[in-house]
Amino acid sequence: PFSAERRIMTSTPALDSYLHSGPLETLSAMTGGGSYRAEVGAESIFQQLGREMAGYYRIGVEKEPSDADGKGRRMKIQVSRNNASVRAREIFDVRTYEDSDWAARMSAAMEGPVPATGLGMRVTSYLSSDPENSGSLRLLLAGEVSRAQAGDATLRVLVSDLQGRKITSGEMPLVHEDSETFSFSTNLAVPPGSYIIRAAVMDSAGRVGSVDHRAEVRQQPVGALSATGPVLVRVPNGSEARARFALTGARQDDRLALEVDLEGDKTRLDGADVTFEIAAGPDGPALLHSQAAMSAGTREGYRVAQGVADLRVLPPGSYVVRAKVTAGGESLGEVRRTFTVTESPRAVPTATADGPALVAGRTVVSRYAARLPVITIAPFALDQVLSPAILASFLERVAARPDASAPPVRALLDRARSTGLDGLTVSDAEAQSAPVASFLKGLTLLSQKKLDPAATAFRDAMRVSADFYPAMVYLGACYAAGGKDKEAANAWRTALIREGDTLALHVMLADALLRQGRGDLAVADLSSARVRWPDEEGLKRRYVVAALQAGQHTEGLQALDELAARQAEDEPSLALALLVLYEAFEKGQPIENADQDRARMVRYADSYRARGGQSIPLIDTWVAAATRKN
Repeated sequence: PFSAERRIMTSTPALDSYLHSGPLETLSAMTGGGSYRAEVGAESIFQQLGREMAGYYRIGVEKEPSDADGKGRRMKIQVSRNNASVRAREIFDVRTYEDSDWAARMSAAMEGPVPATGLGMRVTSYLSSDPENSGSLRLLLAGEVSRAQAGDATLRVLVSDLQGRKITSGEMPLVHEDSETFSFSTNLAVPPGSYIIRAAVMDSAGRVGSVDHRAEVRQQPVGALSATGPVLVRVPNGSEARARFALTGARQDDRLALEVDLEGDKTRLDGADVTFEIAAGPDGPALLHSQAAMSAGTREGYRVAQGVADLRVLPPGSYVVRAKVTAGGESLGEVRRTFTVTESPRAVPTATADGPALVAGRTVVSRYAARLPVITIAPFALDQVLSPAILASFLERVAARPDASAPPVRALLDRARSTGLDGLTVSDAEAQSAPVASFLKGLTLLSQKKLDPAATAFRDAMRVSADFYPAMVYLGACYAAGGKDKEAANAWRTALIREGDTLALHVMLADALLRQGRGDLAVADLSSARVRWPDEEGLKRRYVVAALQAGQHTEGLQALDELAARQAEDEPSLALALLVLYEAFEKGQPIENADQDRARMVRYADSYRARGGQSIPLIDTWVAAATRKN
């Protein structure tokens, strides 16, 4: 309430005092304790604590069937003795079956419609030939777990086809040492096909996380041969470091082991060679190349090509590994995989012993991990999923489902497709009879902005039919409309497994990630979406913001230049680009060079002013500061 640092006394001493002590008093009261503050002489307080802890009563409370809903119940304890203070919890926590039964919790994470989020998980997959069976392939699954407690952990994997039929499953123990994250890898033999992989991990504290991943398990034809890969393995420096599959990429101080499996006629395989190249883009010039060492497999008609690349000469950024297959000087084809190079914690050499290092782009030091004050990503609006065009496309997908053929369900669906959601009524009995009816009931509730009941209806649809991905899209809309962008992004990222050809879904996912300031996550999805829709300006504008937030300044500014040439840029992309350029001047680390950056900054500022941006005075200050640095 009072401080010598203040020029005047506070006008809110009572509020200041509460902020100092109120939270502790509230927490102690809810959990059956007390809060004591001693400016001097705390002996009496410790004596009182000792007396109160010397004895206690344990009271048992019988749980009724209606209590098994996981919700807390208020509880009050009274005694007949006068002038007695009773300390007891105000809330009685009723634990659910899943809370106390770890096996049930793990099963729910594996079989539930939405992945569990108790642990953070990321996974990727690779393919290799099965050395024991020519009729199947090896699905290599690599992942990373965060927020886990150290100790023994369990990994469980379920592979299903796109119709939800179980193909194979497995379980393995893991050991997590005391670190922020830990990695895992496993492999399963599966026949060629398209699959959805559900991977779940339970840590030593019983917390569970799971994630869905789609994998195309097919060999790629390269001339008369077939290839799988490339497989990327990080080989860190140091004798104690352990090699592991690259999840998204590797660090500058890593070596990258590369592997491709070839199958085909023995005579063709004997003359086959593989050259590994690393380029900044799919069709860009090779920055690094490595001639693969060919070795015979464990069965006839099978060869393994292996190579190693030293990443210390590459600056941070996105790259493509190309494995080019030739035979007798004739090009048979190539297989590719993208990866990223991140900064190493130590200085990176700029030249090798054999000569100058190859450089593609510039090293980016800064990273944007949070939203910036000049960036305004529009909040989610229900029109993004309920507009006639978007709604019609999803209703058409739902109409093609086998469980939409029943006459009562078909009648409801036809009414929604012809007249919209106004006046559409779905009874509880109809919603319980079929997942499509439950989905339609969720749509009507969502159109009325009843977010929680709508979310329950969409979950019910997915609980009956696990492959009901349109329901997952609209469940994400319920989260986003309620301001829960993280939960919405998780639902939409999972829905992309089956709904990846829906442009609106990519846009909504990107906006949800950008509203969280997670440009590093948004840029990966936007990059793949731009390949599918190269002329979509909305995607490119979002890519600019995501790339600049993620620290990929060169790529982001180049994309913005392309938009500016068509006068298609917008305020968020211009504002963030101007901030990046301003900070480059302040740090003395130009993105291109000082003159080019200055000219680009003036050009962007003129466009920003012409659009009447909200931060024109701030932009003018940045431009003035940059133009003074000659």
